[in-house]
Amino acid sequence: MHYYTLTEAPASTRLSLPENTVPIRLDRVTIPTELDRSQIVRRLDSTRLQIVEGDRWAAPLDETIRRVLSNDLAARLPPGAVANSNEPSIGEKRQSLAVDFSEFYGDPSCAVTLRAAWTLKQSDSQSLHGTEEIKASADGACANAGPIPAAMSQALGQLSDRIAAAVSQPRG
Repeated sequence: MHYYTLTEAPASTRLSLPENTVPIRLDRVTIPTELDRSQIVRRLDSTRLQIVEGDRWAAPLDETIRRVLSNDLAARLPPGAVANSNEPSIGEKRQSLAVDFSEFYGDPSCAVTLRAAWTLKQSDSQSLHGTEEIKASADGACANAGPIPAAMSQALGQLSDRIAAAVSQPRG
């Protein structure tokens, strides 16, 4: 039995935000129900999935994605721009970020495809939306599902790059 987790991806740059920007809190991450299990799931083709019994997540995948994505965003935005998603936000203004994954699988070559839609609800009732498709390749041989978590982590880093770039753009 092998246990895996996702890790933060290093940020190439830290973006700036306008003064007095309300912190962002990653409030919700949803994943397809077929991924919501302890085993790593691989997509074999358009209609077949492989549940890899010997390769498991060390913690629930949706919670792990939420933690890594929140930390990746915090590394890409100014200090204090991302609120800790585990702390209550009673009475504090926050922008609420939701990310809904429609696909997040490795394939037989351990390459990962991520498809997700995100919404950032701002306190003034405006929202930002984005739809992303990201492909990430695994490093090394793919004899088992072991390289998939590293490729998934890389894809989450790229998703964080795109969300951070979108929220740092001037709005008017």
